[in-house]
Amino acid sequence: MNVGRLIFREVARATRRTYVYHRLQREAASRPESRPVWTPAGEVWMSPIEFQLYDAMCREGLSPIPQFCISGYYVDFAFPDVWVAVEADGAAYHDASRRQRDRKRDWILRRAGWTVKRFRGTTIYHKAANCAYVIKKEVEGRRMWAAARATESEIRRQARRAALLRSFRALLGFLKRLKRA
Repeated sequence: MNVGRLIFREVARATRRTYVYHRLQREAASRPESRPVWTPAGEVWMSPIEFQLYDAMCREGLSPIPQFCISGYYVDFAFPDVWVAVEADGAAYHDASRRQRDRKRDWILRRAGWTVKRFRGTTIYHKAANCAYVIKKEVEGRRMWAAARATESEIRRQARRAALLRSFRALLGFLKRLKRA
């Protein structure tokens, strides 16, 4: 494939993502109950339940990225280092057609390797700290699993290196003995 065409496609995708992001932020800003929240990623408009969940996650020591794009979909919060996406569903998202779209979206995200944690607005409203705790345990578990996997990979790499060096050292010892003889 032509390199110029690949670059053009990537620029077009990035432009489309930016456009969709700004459209979503304008829609969120137009809702009367939404408010701007300053995050490390910049100012983001959030609904009350998103803000409540975001605040609870921050109090748990987590630093989620709000409005993160995954496979063309924007999730409410994401932890890209461990591939965990968090969705906060308000009352407007409880009808059958919306649940069907959410199931399809979750399926696409899971196929891309992400774990999706979805919380209803009423649950967040009454127990935001519990939701944040569940998210924290998932993220910590994933991080520990990744660290263990990295350690295991490093041990295997060192074992392969040692085996390779052992054979070279044996060959070097054989050549030294041959030279003395």
